[in-house]
Amino acid sequence: MSQHAPESVAPTRIDPVAASASEVIGGPLGRYAAMARRTEGSSWLPAAAVLAGLSSLTVALGVLQKAHCFNTGWNNPDQFWHACYSDLPVSSGIGQAMPYLPGAPHLDQPLISGVVMWLVGLVVPKGSVLAQQQWYFAMWAVLVTVVVMALVVVTAASVPRAPWRAAHVAFSPVLVLAGLVSVDLFGVLLASVALWAWGRNKIILAGLVLGLSISARTYPLVLLVAIGLLALRSGKVGAWARLAGTALITWLAVSLPWLVINADGLLSVYRSWWRSGPSYGSLWMVPGLLGHGLQGRVTVLVIGGWAVALVVGALFALSLDRRPTVAEVSLVMLVVVVVTGKAVPVQAGLWLLPLIALVGLKWRDHLIWAGSEAIYFVAVWLYIAGVSQPDRGLPPGGYSLLTVMRAAAWLYVLVQVWRVAGSRGPMTLSEPVGQEPVGPGAVEEVDPLAGPMAGVSDDLLVRIS
Repeated sequence: MSQHAPESVAPTRIDPVAASASEVIGGPLGRYAAMARRTEGSSWLPAAAVLAGLSSLTVALGVLQKAHCFNTGWNNPDQFWHACYSDLPVSSGIGQAMPYLPGAPHLDQPLISGVVMWLVGLVVPKGSVLAQQQWYFAMWAVLVTVVVMALVVVTAASVPRAPWRAAHVAFSPVLVLAGLVSVDLFGVLLASVALWAWGRNKIILAGLVLGLSISARTYPLVLLVAIGLLALRSGKVGAWARLAGTALITWLAVSLPWLVINADGLLSVYRSWWRSGPSYGSLWMVPGLLGHGLQGRVTVLVIGGWAVALVVGALFALSLDRRPTVAEVSLVMLVVVVVTGKAVPVQAGLWLLPLIALVGLKWRDHLIWAGSEAIYFVAVWLYIAGVSQPDRGLPPGGYSLLTVMRAAAWLYVLVQVWRVAGSRGPMTLSEPVGQEPVGPGAVEEVDPLAGPMAGVSDDLLVRIS
């Protein structure tokens, strides 16, 4: 495996949108300018430091977007008319008992996310409902700023040859709109750390953090399956089994005490999902809005969506001439799972952001997707508010159209990633540089997150004629 990938390329030289945006700070890197040369281990640090610092401004814009609710309270339907709704102050259970103990009110969050929300609520001072909401939201704004900065650093470290890709996280409009809607970014950070650890051959650490991320959000299961498909192609199933086993043991270690103490409290969020019908953002909600409900078949359809994601992911991972990257397969599968889900909340876009950065999506495509997310962000609040005041809100037909448009934008990202991955030529033989040979048929590696699979020739390749 060649460890000497092409030198880092300034994004302003290869991305027209980045080049145009750079005009505010002096324009693109000049034709004869040279990138600074640094040691291999630290070449990504300056970019990560700059982007992490600037990401705090993005979060600040998100705080301003929620300013009306912060000043007047999160009240119905006012919070929807002003598009400043947030789960954080509304569904936090401020001042309540630990949510997973017997007799405590249920918190509609997976274990780690719920515990973090409860811990933050413990330090909220006594006062009026508005004052407590303001304190809670302000503390979360600080916490989210730290989480986002860490996420930017982890993303840059994951692609050290192209650290400026982390700008897709630091500057995304989706982060402004959805970053302070929920606790999801905490789980996103854990999932990103797991991908970084896998890419650095830290398999046990990756499994440990991945297990924690699954305890915080469910979607990292998709990342585990994506890595498994690529491990199958590269013949590294044993390494993946250690990853999956460690993740399972970690999840059990975190969950088992609470399963013994109060299984009902721990499992309530999953039971609610199983029993629920289609909700906001889901394509399965559209027939009901148009008068043709699916009558209880949604859970089966969603499980079918996971099956489709597995088939599509397997086709993508196993059939291309050049093995796609971990981030590419993860993104493709995640899009299918989200688009076929029971609910696609506005914060679902946060799950995709690090993957968009890791695959190096063009800013044009990112902004097309983010523009659709922004339109839907306004639409869903207008639709919900319109339930109480139909003459002012968005009618079901308009909301259905924008829901379908949003799903199409997610699929557009999938197509762009598939197209780029499919355009790569077959893997070429390459001698390892500066380390022991990986084995006969070692190949040039393009995936910075390949980890144990780096430079290994294909063990399984599916040809579709």
